Parts: sequence; C-alpha cells; structure tokens
Amino acid sequence: MPVTVRQAGREDLPAIIAIEEASFSVPWSHQSLAAELDNPVAKYYVLEGETGQVLGYADVWLIADEGQLANIAIHPSARGHGYGETLLRTAMEALFQDGCTSMFLEVRQSNAPAQGLYRKLGYEGVAVRKDYYSQPVEDACIMQCQKENYQWFSHLR
Repeated sequence: MPVTVRQAGREDLPAIIAIEEASFSVPWSHQSLAAELDNPVAKYYVLEGETGQVLGYADVWLIADEGQLANIAIHPSARGHGYGETLLRTAMEALFQDGCTSMFLEVRQSNAPAQGLYRKLGYEGVAVRKDYYSQPVEDACIMQCQKENYQWFSHLR
C-alpha cells in the first residue's frame, strides 16, 4: 500500500492517541502528545495510508546538533510492512538536514524487532538505563546513530 509521511497537525491527535494507546503499556498522556505539537525542538510526523488514515507517528527532537527519538509507533494492524523504517528514515533525514550529527533513543531490552530496525539504520547500543520502563519493569538500551553511520548518508550531502 502506498504511504506518505508528512508533518503532524492538531487534526491528527485523535489518531496519534489511538495508536499510542494501542501500542504501549504506559502510553503518553493526551496532554503530553498534544504538547509536542507546540514543542519548539520537536518535529512530529505522521505516516498516512492511501486513503488518508494515519497508520503511525514519530516524534523527534533536535537540541543543538543532537537528535532524540522521543516516540514512534505504527498501529498494530499496519505493522510488518516496513512503515516504521519509512517513518523513522524520514524523521532522521530531516534532522540530519537541519544540522543533527547524532541521534539517540531508548528501547526496551526485550524489543528485538525495534532493535533490529535501529541497527539496520546505523544505531549501536551505547548504554543501559536500569529499570527505565514500567509495566513491566525493564531496562532500556540506549542506542546512538552517528550521521556518518547512517546507511544512506551519502545522499544527504
């Protein structure tokens, strides 16, 4: 199915909230998700299917030259089609174009599919945050991607 990625707007909040709640045991609050639209360091993206339905979202921050993946999720019914990669690559490339030199993220130690995607995009494990997640309590793997380690770096120049 053809998809497009675009910047998120207030009209996307109901879909973002629904995806968040379907994806995480401890979802961000509605207020926190809405506040990201006004966060001056955030870039908020949605991935749309061909009929305009929001299938996923990503929230990335750029502070100085450092990027942070704050949140990303694909609706459970749309997983397994490579949409997460499409969405994350779009968000990362936008930050790299804006001067980002490295990206960071936290991921559950048990989330092997997400870690596989991140490694494919050039991320490496750099540290562990003990008991970072709740419900269930679990460590977070902190991962970093240097711009020059991003597989598609050459087309960003």
